[in-house]
Amino acid sequence: MNTTSPFAQTRPELTLKRRPNIQAPLESDNTLAFEGDLSGAYGHAALQAAWDKLYRARSILEAEQAHMRDDRIAFQGEIDALNHRERTIAMREMRMQQIEHQAQVAMADAQQAQQAQDAKEPESTISRLTRAPFDMARSVFGKKD
Repeated sequence: MNTTSPFAQTRPELTLKRRPNIQAPLESDNTLAFEGDLSGAYGHAALQAAWDKLYRARSILEAEQAHMRDDRIAFQGEIDALNHRERTIAMREMRMQQIEHQAQVAMADAQQAQQAQDAKEPESTISRLTRAPFDMARSVFGKKD
């Protein structure tokens, strides 16, 4: 049996060199340990300021989005009101055109009736006196068909 360990290396160039025993920092929730590590533009304070700017910008963006949404809803309401008013005015104009047309028809009928009556009036007084007995007889005895 072999007394050497199965992990023993026979070739020294393949062995890993060990680092000196340095204790690696453990992960923790405390970020104060890193303040000294980073300084200047990449320090903790700068990182915190950048995050604050991001949060502020995001809140401003959300506020603007809310205002835009409210404005869009208000404009849509105004557009709907204008469309309703436009339809109401169009219906009123159509009604007015119908009334004007009926008035023109009535006026034309009245003019025709007036012209017909005027056509009857030009008869002279003598012709009316000579026709009067015949008209009276027709009204009493009725017309013959």
